[in-house]
Amino acid sequence: MTYTVIEVDEAPDGKPLRAEMAGLVGRTSVPAIWIGGDFIGGCNDGPQGGITTLQQKGTLVDLLTAVGAL
Repeated sequence: MTYTVIEVDEAPDGKPLRAEMAGLVGRTSVPAIWIGGDFIGGCNDGPQGGITTLQQKGTLVDLLTAVGAL
């Protein structure tokens, strides 16, 4: 399993990364979570409702399994 964590608040190029994020998903807030290249959202918001919503709906494990993360 491979994943990447980028701490935009601590990265020297954090401001440009936030600007790039805004161009990709229309927001600069964190966390910004992608699974298998799809933007999930943050903790409880975003196009798929966020990680907490997916867990509550019971679909998070399926998404992670589908991309080989579990």
